[in-house]
Amino acid sequence: MNSVLLVDDGGLFREAREAIRRRTPCRLLTASSGPEALAVARQEKPDVVFVDAELSGMSGVDVCRVLKADPRLARTPVVLVTDEDGTDVRRAAPDGVLPRDFDDAAFLGTLRRYLRLFPRSNERSPVQWPVRFWRDGAEYSGSIRDLSRGGFFVRTSEPLPVGARIEVSFEIPGESAEKNVVAEAIVVRVAPEPDRGVGCRFFRLTEGSRAHLEECLKLLSLAETPNEVPGP
Repeated sequence: MNSVLLVDDGGLFREAREAIRRRTPCRLLTASSGPEALAVARQEKPDVVFVDAELSGMSGVDVCRVLKADPRLARTPVVLVTDEDGTDVRRAAPDGVLPRDFDDAAFLGTLRRYLRLFPRSNERSPVQWPVRFWRDGAEYSGSIRDLSRGGFFVRTSEPLPVGARIEVSFEIPGESAEKNVVAEAIVVRVAPEPDRGVGCRFFRLTEGSRAHLEECLKLLSLAETPNEVPGP
């Protein structure tokens, strides 16, 4: 699984973190200082690094310069987030520069450029709902962590491989038992610890379940936080 390291000390990447979690299959790494960023990069070897040039203490420009001078990390793409284009920035030799007023589209477009991945077409809403699923006649349980029209991520300890087809069933919280979502899905990615589970894509929904899913997602889109979604 691709990993992305975001380095900032002032909330610059707050929305970018959500964009990664909801729209990509990447593992998210974070650091809040230059020395911490270098330690995380050397231990985890991320596939791409985004760093705020205006870090306190050791600047993001210096972080980029040190990463590019390290033979173990020299080929790791580093994107500096800055509105400057001075000599110091050019000498740090970042692979890319992103303006500080970037939006989700600009961030994901830059991420896709270096990782050759395609963000999910449907943004996922965070949830924590129990789910039952079946594979080859055996029944399992887990919890859905996020949900969209196209798929979902389920936390489970069951060793499901990519390509496995499963049947799933879950109730819409706060609704009657008749409003279940029942569907067939296929496993498209497997996440290791500490977020162990599988990402799945719907490939067959009954008309009734599709209508319930749309109703469910409409409720989620109206809620400002997951806690405002009606509970069981």
